[in-house]
Amino acid sequence: MPRPKDLVELSYQSEAVSDMSFLGLMRLLESARAFNQTNGISGILLYDNQQFGQIIEGERASVMKAWKRIQEDKRHHRIELLEIREISERSYPDWLLRFYGGETLTRDYPALAEMVGGMDKHSLALMNKMRTSQT
Repeated sequence: MPRPKDLVELSYQSEAVSDMSFLGLMRLLESARAFNQTNGISGILLYDNQQFGQIIEGERASVMKAWKRIQEDKRHHRIELLEIREISERSYPDWLLRFYGGETLTRDYPALAEMVGGMDKHSLALMNKMRTSQT
């Protein structure tokens, strides 16, 4: 486990190039989960109305590797770095995709509950911050 001083949190927002289908979101989720697991990254990905918001946490070198990959991903554009900061512990120990309607989806497909969730209060606050910055 990295020393606390090696941990950073990076947050950004972006816009999908085209509206993401559920299948497209699941493919994105699986690809990101595999990369993040290999690189010791945790965090959360928010999606609503073609807008992405993400917080990633991990060792600085791994987070910067993920950030480079994110910037090169052609599925989104208008990528805006919000913040990079040192942290003493992770806020999101498990990687998760959150979006409106996720509660219904996990009720109907319980196997997805570990990967997909609805909006909790913290996620909703971040989503609202993303929406505010668009205007």
